[in-house]
Amino acid sequence: MYNTRLEEKTGSAAKRWKDGDKKKMFGGAGAAAAGIRSFVLCAVLVLAAGIVSNCSGGSDGGSGPPAPIPINTASGWSDSPSISRDGQRLYFMYSRYDFGPWIISGTPPVLSGPDRPGLHHSANPWDESDIYMAVRNPDGTWSEAVNLGLNGASGDSSGMEIDGGNTFIWLHGSGAGNDIVMASKAPDGTWNIPVNPGPGINDHTAGVFQDNPHLSPDGKGLWFTSNRAGGVDKRDIWFSLYTGSWSTPVNMGSPFNTTGEEDQIWSAPTGTTPEIYWNASEGLKRCTWNGSTCAEASPEIVTIPGCSYAAEVSMTDDGQYLYFGCGDPATGRVKIMYSVKQPGGSWGQATPVD
Repeated sequence: MYNTRLEEKTGSAAKRWKDGDKKKMFGGAGAAAAGIRSFVLCAVLVLAAGIVSNCSGGSDGGSGPPAPIPINTASGWSDSPSISRDGQRLYFMYSRYDFGPWIISGTPPVLSGPDRPGLHHSANPWDESDIYMAVRNPDGTWSEAVNLGLNGASGDSSGMEIDGGNTFIWLHGSGAGNDIVMASKAPDGTWNIPVNPGPGINDHTAGVFQDNPHLSPDGKGLWFTSNRAGGVDKRDIWFSLYTGSWSTPVNMGSPFNTTGEEDQIWSAPTGTTPEIYWNASEGLKRCTWNGSTCAEASPEIVTIPGCSYAAEVSMTDDGQYLYFGCGDPATGRVKIMYSVKQPGGSWGQATPVD
């Protein structure tokens, strides 16, 4: 179990990587690529070949304009994907640093990735990450990603929208810790000042963290991950309800939380069979959501062909497209991918978004 945390020293990128999130996924620095842990940012099955397509960015050396930088770059780090509910906007975090070598062998992250427009720079690799947004083109491809404009001087990650992109929630680094914050758009399209939901959500007790927020479509339900007191064990999923202010978070309990580690919940509460997905030590889990818990006695483990472990999943509201991060245990790198639901209800081949 990798419990090392730098969240009280650095920004959200440090919290996500240095605390072992990616390290857990691949078996840890110096560890054999085997075993089980949870989520692309927390513990997982390790082994089994992961992702396999290569992308390259930058210009071709000619005199024309530089080539657009893809979402999945050949170097640097793209991670924490989140699809809008209508499937038209894809959010992710990016850093120029390649954390693969650190995940595999513990060597320092390498400054090697392209410099996306608007990216804030830091000499501290754990403190450099911004959230970007790509828009779906008419032909189904993705536009070149743009900086969301909500990023601070420390790491920002784990963001998602509601309300057609007019409200955004994410994990914001301050250089001294990490907070879940929210922002809404002003009439002119700019973002209002981020709002901190308060100490009930953001617990700064020594050694405590909060991460991976998820809002219900109406903005009144908030799920997030924390290791705060009162949990089942280790990293658990918590819930808070907004009724003029955010209620004291409650632990989701069984079957969501176990003595293992749970994280990165996504609810799709629309249609006749609302679903809820989350990451656990055993892998990606799902169940039918009945409004308060799983309708089934036991959640199922989700398998996606072509990805040994999918994490940080998000889904379009039609329930047909699942987006996630998928890792390559040989290189330690993560690629943003998607899968299409098959007629029988299973998920199809994992495919890179670009």
